[in-house]
Formats: sequence, C-alpha cells, structure tokens
Amino acid sequence: MILNQEQFDAFRMEIATFGNIPILSQYCGIGCVFCKVHTDSYLGHYPKIPQIDEEDLLKGFQYVNSNVNYVRLGAGVLVAPHTDPFLHPKIYDFIKITSEHFPTKKVTTVTTGAYIREDKVDFLNSISNYGVDLSLITMQEQREAIIPRSERERTMYLLKHAPLNKCTLIFTGNLDEVKRDLELLYKLGVNRKVRQILVRRMEHTAISQSRLKKLSQASIDNYEECIQWIKKNYPDVVFTVPILKDAFRGGNNEYFIDADERIDAQKKIISNLPEGTFVNLICPLSGYEYFTKAFEDMPNVKTNLIENHLYGGSVSVAGLLNHGDIREQFHPDKNDVMILPNEMYNSDGKDLQGEKMEELERFYGAKIILA
Repeated sequence: MILNQEQFDAFRMEIATFGNIPILSQYCGIGCVFCKVHTDSYLGHYPKIPQIDEEDLLKGFQYVNSNVNYVRLGAGVLVAPHTDPFLHPKIYDFIKITSEHFPTKKVTTVTTGAYIREDKVDFLNSISNYGVDLSLITMQEQREAIIPRSERERTMYLLKHAPLNKCTLIFTGNLDEVKRDLELLYKLGVNRKVRQILVRRMEHTAISQSRLKKLSQASIDNYEECIQWIKKNYPDVVFTVPILKDAFRGGNNEYFIDADERIDAQKKIISNLPEGTFVNLICPLSGYEYFTKAFEDMPNVKTNLIENHLYGGSVSVAGLLNHGDIREQFHPDKNDVMILPNEMYNSDGKDLQGEKMEELERFYGAKIILA
C-alpha cells in the first residue's frame, strides 16, 4: 500500500463524497488556463496523492456509493484535482480491474485525451462498461490559447475511434466557435456514440489568473444567448445551468427537478417545526431568486443570498458555500432555524474550510438543518 494515513483519509473522503477515485497528483503539463493546481490555496488543505498501487485501488472500492451508477478514475474535485489519469503507468490495468469489479456501473476517466495511447484504443473499446469523458474544450481558434499543449491530431483520432461516454465543450464566449464545434461533432457522428454532449460556461474564482477571468467573463456574459441558440438548433445537447431561470430550461431539466424536490423537502421540514419558528434559508446565487419565489407565501421563512466571496468570482453551486462566506454576509435579526444545502459538507461532515456544522450552530446560537 502506497498511501500513508493522511493521504488515505483524503483519498477515502474524495471517493465517498464525489465518486472519484484519485490515482495520482502529478501535474500534467498540458497547461490548461483554468487549471487550479498551482493557484488554488484551498486545495492545499489536502495532501498530494502519490501514484497509488493496486492495493490502494481495491481499498478505495469499498467507499464507492452503491447507489451511484458510475465510477470515475483519476482527477478528483478536492483531492488530486486537474491531473490526467492517463499519466498513471498502470491506468489501463486499473480500468480493467475497476470495470470487472463494478460490472453494473459505468467506469469513466475525465481527460483531455492528451496522454491516451492510440495503440490502446482497441483495448479500451473491448471493455463494455468503460467510456472516456473527453474534455474537448473547443477545437476552434481559441483551443491553443486555453490548452497550450492541445494535441489536436490525437484528439481527432479519439473523437473518431475511442469509446466515448461524454464529450464536454466549453463555451468560449464566441457563438461562432461553439457552432463550428457542434457541427464537427455531428459530422463525425459523435452524437450517436456518447451518452451526452455537454456545453458548459467557463468559470473563474477570485484567485484565478487574469487571462482566465477575461475569457470566463466573456463566456458568462454571452452564455444565455449561446444556450438559446443551442436549444433551437441542437435540442439533444445538454448544457449546465448556472442560475435557475427559465431561459435555461430544456437542456438539462435535472437542475430544476432537483430544486423543486429540495423545495418540497424543505417545506415539509418547516411544516413540522413548532408554530412560530423563524427559518432562514441559506441560498447561493444559483437558486436565490427561484427559492425566494417558492417561499414568498411563507412569512416565517426568509431566503438569504450568500455570494461566493471566499471561493470567488462566478462560482455559484451550493457545494462551494462555506462558513466564512456565511459568517461574513448573514447577520439575522430573527434566527431560530437555519436550513443549509447539504452539498456544503463532505463525507466527513466538514465544509470547504474544514469546519463542522456544529461550529456554525454555536456561532449563530441556532439549530441548523441540512436539506
């Protein structure tokens, strides 16, 4: 076994929380503009993972949630992020071992494809429950500005021949580029091979490099126009939903379904509280207006917008809310119960800063419910 106890604890937490099995922390050298490896101080909370061995991999399997239908090998969200799984010398063995251990789950690797060997593509095709999640980014003019080591020829080979599970495009802010990207994927028949083609907007945080912030802001500013065009011209293409507003319905309604289910669950919780209990809902930017409208007929409930200052910029998903931002922005007059998104906490019950929920309860002197 390669991992020491500190490394294994982080390894276990990443698997249990996000379903990713980190296999190494080696910097990939591709130089993606949005890579956080060298700039994200919060990732420093977690130890670097050396190249794991088969024993570590098998131990990690026991922390995979039995309810999920996928297992990802490689880069994690918090532990060993933004590396490339194909840098591991045993990656092809690991894929085979994992696919055989989880025959009913889909085994995937998130990669730009830069390190996949062409002579291994037939082997990958032979594994029925394996597929590459290819981070294509873009194949247009901006590609080399975003991915300095872009490996265009290898990427084209993979698009034509590799077992693809999912293909992700990033909207660069230029509508013409996403049009040509989608035309290319459909011309190659990628849409018939993959589970989904996903378009997402580019994001940045307060600590991102300035070049990324400039690109990302163009992506954010023009994203709604991009999505309207995609819905009209490529209705099968899925897109991320940064804010719950009607303009983003249609590409991936799971976001809205999840929000509606969460609202129903929260209303049920509130209805069972003692009469007169004042409830504060803690909301990220992505859902604030949607949730405010849903609770407008409940005078004992207040929605509170918490912006992502600590983790910066345009990041608005619930999972990146944290105690620091809440303490900084939330100063209630009345506060019997606080309802927080459960995505704020990892499988060890800690937020992004490593604090337990009970510390926030003590700070506000209020009961906290995760829902």
